[in-house]
Amino acid sequence: MKNSKLLQNLFKLLFLSVVAFSSSHLLALTHIDGSVPYEDIHASIIPLEQSPKTILGQDFKYPAGQPLIKAFNIDIPVGKQTSLHKHAIPLFIYVVSGELEVDYGSKGKKIFKPGTSYIEAIEWCHIGKVSGKKPVKIIGVYLGEQTPDLIKPESCAKPN
Repeated sequence: MKNSKLLQNLFKLLFLSVVAFSSSHLLALTHIDGSVPYEDIHASIIPLEQSPKTILGQDFKYPAGQPLIKAFNIDIPVGKQTSLHKHAIPLFIYVVSGELEVDYGSKGKKIFKPGTSYIEAIEWCHIGKVSGKKPVKIIGVYLGEQTPDLIKPESCAKPN
């Protein structure tokens, strides 16, 4: 039993050392604009609003259990809106095009322009719609778990 604990602790120390080395090595390669060179491919950081919290400033944790990650292309036509709903799990949003208006009830409305990314409010009722004359295109990445599958948004009876 003692050997097992010792091996676990040594593995943790080795893992943390590799992560620290890799992070410092990557940091040394990072350009002023935040881009990182990788095999002649340009990668730049997508700024995350309110990071490391949700857009409403909520702390969050990733769900436990077997991961279930699903990404969706979401299109909202001009004149349409989502139903009043909430999310039980972290949801990464990236606005590709158009302007998205989200009404968070007592927390007010926010408008997100193309290139904006954020973690959606958790367990907070809201409505999303187009703000402007162009449809909204969003990439949504749900960070859930297999059981229970909480990816589907839950309807709300009234705003928060």
